[in-house]
Amino acid sequence: MLSNIVQNHLDFIAFFVALIAERFFPLKNWYHPNTVLTAVFSAIGKRVYKPSEPKSYLYLAATLASSLVLSVILIIIVLLLEFAFYPELLAGLILYLCLESTAIEKKALRVAKLVKQNQKSTARELVKPLLAREVNKLSAPGIIKALIESLILRTARNYFTVIFIFLLLGPIAALAYRLLTLMQQAWRADISPNSHFLKPLKILLFVIEFIPVRLLALTIAASKASKQSMHYIKHYGRHFYQTNTGWVLSTCSASLGVQLGGPAVYFGKRFNKMRIGAERLPKPEDLPVIINRLNQARAFWLLVIISIEILKLI
Repeated sequence: MLSNIVQNHLDFIAFFVALIAERFFPLKNWYHPNTVLTAVFSAIGKRVYKPSEPKSYLYLAATLASSLVLSVILIIIVLLLEFAFYPELLAGLILYLCLESTAIEKKALRVAKLVKQNQKSTARELVKPLLAREVNKLSAPGIIKALIESLILRTARNYFTVIFIFLLLGPIAALAYRLLTLMQQAWRADISPNSHFLKPLKILLFVIEFIPVRLLALTIAASKASKQSMHYIKHYGRHFYQTNTGWVLSTCSASLGVQLGGPAVYFGKRFNKMRIGAERLPKPEDLPVIINRLNQARAFWLLVIISIEILKLI
């Protein structure tokens, strides 16, 4: 009886085991496959990116480079799934490797503790791998603000969006999306954010993230400061440089009662991004609060998923 239940719901069990494993047993960066893939994508980007070429070349180069790499990896994974004795377990492993939230939270809390102890130089070094912007001149509030934004956006994309795609379209689609985010992350480390080379990936990721990021934003808005959150979405989020980002940062800004967004420096050039909110600047004490808000949203959607699965059994 028990074996039949496990066999019939192996995919759902593998899904939850992957979530639990990512939560309590996250892989370290130095042996995580994403580290190797990021290095490979970075090398490819440096090889094909030619800043002096016209934008038509940059569009084509980025599209072909990302498509070729993505196709090769996905074909290999599809073949493994086809010949796997338990493809559900392999799908769970893929989800586990695609998820990323716990490691970021731990690093964020460590950086916040350093800022609180006035060890800003060490904090800047630790936060540097999480940000594409320059951090050498960031003040203590600037470090915390950038850290909160990175934590929110990485959790939205590398956790909530991955799960959304996994449940809706399956492990291959979730893996494809995660590879695209790794590509963008690797290329942004060496290329200005306004480069035409990054535009094809930006458009594709914007379309993919449109629904899940907004669902997360609305979930956070519903948990606290709902009226203020909707006001911020209307006045800031819809006019932000990227509306997906604008939505989730607006609701988090209203929820925390702090200012987010604002100018940032990339490769020596200042980009005047919109400021969200007119309240105080973030403090180290705000990090545990935003982590708690994200965990509340995580718990809510996990309950929704469990409820749907129970309804299927009835």
